[in-house]
Amino acid sequence: MDWSEGSENHPVCWLSGSAGFGKSAIMQTVAERLAVSDKGVLVGSFFFLRGAGARSKFTRVITTLAYHISRSVPETKDSIQHALQDDPTIPQQSIEDQFQKLVVSPLQQLDETKFLVVVMDALDECDDHESICDFISVLAQSYSQGQLRLKFLLASRAEDHLRKIFASEMVHARTDSLELGYFDAQNDITTFLKSRFTKIRHENDRTFQGLDVNWPSNVQLTALSEKSEGLFIFAATVVSYVMDGKGSPREKLDQVLESHVGLDPLYIQVLLSANRDQYFLGVLAALVLLSKQLSINSLAHLLEMGTDEVVARLLEIQSLIRIPANNDDVVQLNHASFQDFLLDKRRSQTHYICPAQYHAIIAIHCLMLITRLKIWAEDDAERYAWGQWYQHLDSAASNNMPDEYLVEMNNCLEVFLKSRGLEVWINTAIRDFELGETARLLKAVEVKLKVCFYYFSFSNAQDIQDDTTLWPNVAAISQNQTSF
Repeated sequence: MDWSEGSENHPVCWLSGSAGFGKSAIMQTVAERLAVSDKGVLVGSFFFLRGAGARSKFTRVITTLAYHISRSVPETKDSIQHALQDDPTIPQQSIEDQFQKLVVSPLQQLDETKFLVVVMDALDECDDHESICDFISVLAQSYSQGQLRLKFLLASRAEDHLRKIFASEMVHARTDSLELGYFDAQNDITTFLKSRFTKIRHENDRTFQGLDVNWPSNVQLTALSEKSEGLFIFAATVVSYVMDGKGSPREKLDQVLESHVGLDPLYIQVLLSANRDQYFLGVLAALVLLSKQLSINSLAHLLEMGTDEVVARLLEIQSLIRIPANNDDVVQLNHASFQDFLLDKRRSQTHYICPAQYHAIIAIHCLMLITRLKIWAEDDAERYAWGQWYQHLDSAASNNMPDEYLVEMNNCLEVFLKSRGLEVWINTAIRDFELGETARLLKAVEVKLKVCFYYFSFSNAQDIQDDTTLWPNVAAISQNQTSF
C-alpha cells in the first residue's frame, strides 16, 4: 500500500514468487483495500488463469482494462466510446496503439489528483508470452514519455521470459520488485492454520468428538508451518485434506506430519488415497490438459461418462480442486502447481499424466463426439470438441503419441472424414468465428491433418487424403476468405 501512495519514480510494482507463496491472495487483498480507499482509486484489474479460455490469452486485456477504467472513472467513458466508434479496428491493432488510444489518451484529459492503480495477477499464466512482454515494454515506454497516469501492480512467478523483460533497462528503471521468497512467512502460516482449524472445529462439532480440545496442538501447528516452506497453498491444502471427510482427521494429520516437506509429498499423499481406476485418470487428465475449463455436465458428455461417475472421481481429490455445487458450473484446480506436478514425471513419478497419451485420448473422445453430430454443436462439450479436436491431435502427434493409440486415432479420423464430418465442422466454424479466424483454423487443420496422416503411415490414410471431393474444398476455403 505504501508503494501505491508514493514511488512516483517506480510506477510499476512486480510481486514475484514461486507457486503457492500466496501472490494471488495478496493481490486480492490489495485490490479490495484499494477499492474502498479514500486516497486512491482501483481503476481496473485482470487476473489471468491458465486453461480458462480468454482469461489465459492477452487478446482482450486492454479492451477489458478500458472498460474497467470507463466504469471506475466515468469522465473517461465518452472518450473511450468515441475512440472505438471512430475506429472499430482498434481491438485488432498493435498493443501499443490499443493502449495509447483506449487507456493513455482518455486518462490524459483528466484533472484527477488521486493515484490510479491497475492490478494484474498471474502474468505467467498468460499463454501469449510475447504479448505480455510487449505490454510491459509499452508500459515502461509510456512512463518514459511522461504519458501515463496509472500505476500497475503486477504479480507472477519469475518465469524466464518475465525475468528478462523486467531486467531490461527501461522496465527495470520504472519498477519496484518484491520477491516473496525473501520474506519469512512461517508465523503467518501458523496463524492461518490455527484460525482455519478453530473455525472448522466450531462448525463441525461431531467430527471433533473424541479429539483433545487443543487439537491440533501448537507443536503440531508449528511443525506444519515448517513443512510448508513458506507456501500458503501447502497450509490450505493440508486443512482441506485433513477435513475432507474421508477418514480420521487425527490420523490424516499424523500422516502429513510424518511426510517430507513441501507440496509434492502432500499431492502424492492425496493421490495415493484415491481410487485410481481408468475413469479417475481420464477425469484427472482432462482437468489438466483441456484448454478450457468445462462444467461437470460437459466433462461427462465429452468423456462419455455419467455425471455421477465424474463427481465420484472428483471427490477422490476434493482437497485439491474446487467442485461446484451445481453440475453446470466449471471445475477448477485449487492451484496451478498441481497441474505442474502432474505433468512433470520427475516430480509425480507413478502419478504422471503423460501428455502424448492423454491428448490422444481426448482427441479420440472429441472426434467420436462430433462424428455422431449431424449439424451444429449445441452445448459446451460439443463446441469444445469442434474447436479443439485438432489441437489435441496435433499435441499428441507432436509429443510422440504411443503406438497403441495410432490405430484407434486413424480409425476415428477415417470415420470423421468419410462421414463428411469435416464439412459440418467447416459450417460450424463459419457460424461461430469471424471469416479471418475461420480461414486460419481451416488452414491449420488442413496442414495438421496431412502431417498426422503422414505420421500414421497407414495405407488407407493416403486414400482419405487423396479424396478430391474433400481436400480441394478445404484448400480453396483456407486460401480465399471471400469464397464463403
